[in-house]
Amino acid sequence: MNENYPCDIIQDLLPGYIDEILSETGTRVVKEHLEECEKCNHVYLEMKEGLNSEEELNETLALDGFKKVQQHTKKLKITIGIFAGLLTLLLLSIFLKVFVIGELLSSHEVNATDISYDEKTESLTISGTINLSSYHISRVVWEESKEEADVIHVLVYGAENLPFQQKKTDFTISIPNMKGKTAYLASPEYDRLEVYSWENDHYQKLAELEDEIYSRLPELDKDKDALSYISGIEYVNGIEGICYYVDTVVGENASYWRFNNQLITDGDFEPQNFAVWISLDKPYKILIYNLETGEYTEDYSIIRNN
Repeated sequence: MNENYPCDIIQDLLPGYIDEILSETGTRVVKEHLEECEKCNHVYLEMKEGLNSEEELNETLALDGFKKVQQHTKKLKITIGIFAGLLTLLLLSIFLKVFVIGELLSSHEVNATDISYDEKTESLTISGTINLSSYHISRVVWEESKEEADVIHVLVYGAENLPFQQKKTDFTISIPNMKGKTAYLASPEYDRLEVYSWENDHYQKLAELEDEIYSRLPELDKDKDALSYISGIEYVNGIEGICYYVDTVVGENASYWRFNNQLITDGDFEPQNFAVWISLDKPYKILIYNLETGEYTEDYSIIRNN
């Protein structure tokens, strides 16, 4: 054992020896001492193992920190991606709404320029245009009214024009099965505008049917029993026809007349509990519809009993 270097001094030099920062002479002295001194060699091994464990702990902490940074970065990228995607969808939806899909135009922003009803196909064709210079027609559709039978709403949608876009401001739409129905141009609030009525277009036909009813049913008084056309076509046993409500004028010297397709009286109207159905085509067939039983019959006694 080297007696010139006691164990205390050698043990103080061990950290530098382990880190390999001693001079050649110091390294040699410590090395020779460790080869001879079991005590200092044991201290050396413990110290070296402790330093290695600390280094491993530091590396583990550094690695864990790096992983946490990676996870945080990944979450941040995902969040940014989701936000960017939602923003893109929002901008796309706004673009589509404004420039492609458009909005439902009000009736005063649309003009019906030509309306024709085909007697053979029973279809209605409506042509029109819009009054907005900065808009183009994106689509035109029709739908049946949910509240009123035999009423059709025509909906015109307009979208804003893109720069240098060729705009379309006119439209044509065909609606099938319009026999006995009425068509309106309608807006979001349904400030609708009537553009076609089968009743008005077939006024002479309806007048002819009314005359046929009065001539075939002498129990009805043309001056007192007013016939009111019920909108729509009624099929009875597969035959097309229409129905009329019957209202009788009551009151001394009372009479009735029509104004804008509305019945007006200077007395009172007393509604009857039956309606009259008549086929559209000759030879005309007439049936009585009992409003109480909901049945059609050829028994005209219900008229005499009222």
